[in-house]
Amino acid sequence: MNKLSHREHARLARELIDHCGGLEEAAGACRVRKSALSGYQNPEDPSTMPADVMDALEEYAGQGAVYSGAIAERRMFPTKVTGCLKELAFDLAQESMDVVTAVREALADDRLSPNDLDAIARAERDAEEALERVRAVRRAAENASDDRRAA
Repeated sequence: MNKLSHREHARLARELIDHCGGLEEAAGACRVRKSALSGYQNPEDPSTMPADVMDALEEYAGQGAVYSGAIAERRMFPTKVTGCLKELAFDLAQESMDVVTAVREALADDRLSPNDLDAIARAERDAEEALERVRAVRRAAENASDDRRAA
């Protein structure tokens, strides 16, 4: 599921309340008090803004669907991950197993020769490269999510 985090809910609540002119003015435009609105802006507070409050504040602010639009967009356009993260994770697992195999084969005679160490080092490099590919895709997904939030 592609849900908003508490941090994202808090950021959107703060943005909407700011569009209304602050806590006091926002409280006058909806059914909840200033203290509740303040809590919605706090990422540590487990509460999120109810839909009717969101609707009332969006109407009052006249800025369009600030909060509800972000929720709808998230459902309609989930973050696309460039590259297939699942396939990259499988590749990483395979490369990691290749390290295990290289070590096991190197220790079969209870000695480590220079050739054995070279084979282990090659397998390590391949696993590190596979891990970097997974990291790159994860970072791209994070950046895409951050870019969408900033827009």
